[in-house]
Amino acid sequence: CQGINAKASSKQQPTMTSKSVRSVMATVLLFSACATALDNGVGLTPAMGYNTWNDFRCQGINAKNIMAVADKMVALNLQKFGYEYLNIDDCWAAPKRNETTGALIPNPTAFPDGMKAVADYVHSKGFKFGIYTDRGTNTCQGLPGSLGYEALDAETFASWGVDYVKEDSCHATQDHQTAFEEYGKMRDALNATGRQIYFSLCGWNSWYAPVGWSLGNSWRIAGDCNAWPSIYNAIRTNELLYNNSRIGGWNDPDMLVGSSPDAAVHNTPDQSRTQFSLWSIMAAPLLIGSNMLNMSTTDLETYTNAEVIAIDQDALGVQGRPIFNSCPSMTREELEVNDNVPACQQIWFKPMSNNRGALIFVNFDTNSAKITCDASCLAQTGMTGAISFRDVWQHKNIGTFTQSFSASVAADGASNTYLIQEA
Repeated sequence: CQGINAKASSKQQPTMTSKSVRSVMATVLLFSACATALDNGVGLTPAMGYNTWNDFRCQGINAKNIMAVADKMVALNLQKFGYEYLNIDDCWAAPKRNETTGALIPNPTAFPDGMKAVADYVHSKGFKFGIYTDRGTNTCQGLPGSLGYEALDAETFASWGVDYVKEDSCHATQDHQTAFEEYGKMRDALNATGRQIYFSLCGWNSWYAPVGWSLGNSWRIAGDCNAWPSIYNAIRTNELLYNNSRIGGWNDPDMLVGSSPDAAVHNTPDQSRTQFSLWSIMAAPLLIGSNMLNMSTTDLETYTNAEVIAIDQDALGVQGRPIFNSCPSMTREELEVNDNVPACQQIWFKPMSNNRGALIFVNFDTNSAKITCDASCLAQTGMTGAISFRDVWQHKNIGTFTQSFSASVAADGASNTYLIQEA
């Protein structure tokens, strides 16, 4: 299996042929049989939940607000749609560890009853509870990191009832091998607790992708998603990493950004919806970052679209990739500093179980566009003859097509998403 993984990781091509679609599907099934992902019993589909960072940043990270978020997630019926985790990001910890035990301490003002009380409350509402740390000396906001304390911190998290750990990469070496070893220490420490804990690597670099499956359940492949250009950069980075994603281990292009101006960061409704749809095509984690306590009707409609969620959670577990791409080629280094979104379009395809697939037509231009998947484009889905199209945002079947299919797509990051299968 190691030889298979090395071979697959080196094959990164921008488009699919029908033969390559079958090859990718066969490879994924072989990976599953060989148990090539981290075997901790979780992450068998991409994680779904909520994270505080894109909503609160560091303002208001306290027990009262976390419990209110749990209540609101229940009120919005998010469990019904598969949302499982409520995750606290940075800014929860006290500035110093316990002087006697060395253990991490929740900020006593923000969490007067400790973190276990919060975890217990989240569990009582039917959700799992996630926490944040860093593999370096400090977190990104300067609080204590886990370097050298992996075993102690893992034991502490398990004692609190933590179900998900996100480990960042600030104040840490960027030497690749050392980074892998440090993440490996936390992986082993979490497994040693005997508690099933989803492990999310947050190294914000694509060089984690080839080995991520051996270290965690998901791994960040690009920088933070904030404004639309940063989301574009994450999309372009992830398009060549499809061979590194598999059941139990997923490429993570970062958390979702909603459209609510009350959140710490937001984009337009169309851009937010495109991100959600494209993340589902990518088989990426779906962690809501919109304003949870005052979620807009638009964001709620976006994040509770069961047809789109089903694409993300499909049992085949394959990450999609572009089969049409008019966007300019950019290196990883160029994407890391890019602040512009070019006038271009993409069509992504994701193979799905039961001989189905999903297509998304994305328009990055500031003008609306007609985007066509011609005969050579459709051939890359591996489907032949008449193909039926269902619009998963309009929730209706729109017909069968053979030689080509064209979609009129609105401007500035809008998209159309379809479920397809042979008629």
